[in-house]
Amino acid sequence: MLQILPVNVKVLVMGAEAVTIVETAPIGSIKHCIVGLPDVGLVGLIAVSHIIHSLEMPEVGHFESDILPPIVVIHKGDPKAPFRVYSKEKLAIITSEVPFSTATLPMLARAIVDWAKSKEVELLISVSGTAVQNRLDIENPAVYGIGASSAEKQLLGKADIEPLEEGFMVGPHALILKECQKKNIPNVVLLAQSHYQYPDPGAAASIISALNKLLNLNVDTKQLLEQAEEIRLKTRELMQRTQRSMQGMQKTQEQEFPAMYV
Repeated sequence: MLQILPVNVKVLVMGAEAVTIVETAPIGSIKHCIVGLPDVGLVGLIAVSHIIHSLEMPEVGHFESDILPPIVVIHKGDPKAPFRVYSKEKLAIITSEVPFSTATLPMLARAIVDWAKSKEVELLISVSGTAVQNRLDIENPAVYGIGASSAEKQLLGKADIEPLEEGFMVGPHALILKECQKKNIPNVVLLAQSHYQYPDPGAAASIISALNKLLNLNVDTKQLLEQAEEIRLKTRELMQRTQRSMQGMQKTQEQEFPAMYV
């Protein structure tokens, strides 16, 4: 069950399985929504965090639920929910500073997609990494795209994003893709070549470059690359927690080929 609470409205939501999205600022219709969560190489989280900072996007809401970890994060002295929504000029970003357990993923994926549908989102974009063993030898990580429909594949083609032809998807973005297909919401997934167990700002920069082409964002990645080592140090502990979470999702299967095509 998803409930969306507008500004300054307090509602008691009964049931441990409820997911509530509290909108703390007015949000109109959204054209594009990007989802970046803790995952392989923290690629999605690092990418959307840089976009939020670069575009000066204000926080407009957050997710609440008994199924979420009992965590509050502190930024500049202010306590915040770790699972938040940002929005500016018909662009929204959904991100989290904590990894999720396997058991919570189906409900959270449905909540994200239901919220996107309520905002009449024209395209939902999931961003993440795909682990490659020779990442140290790759200077500019490639980005691969997944689109379920011919229209989405055409969007990827126009942005010169190479399609992912074979492989597995495991975790939150796989569930978001399935939910979008069920509810007829256009969705693409962008995956950058990445380290598996180390934060990878370089892969995040490649994701942002692909988003610049796909959505005309014009976000500069120079500062992100200059601060790569600092980002790796700051996110080291989060990467360790995320890696434990990914082990429960069997994320290593993403590096295999489907048996039908072996």
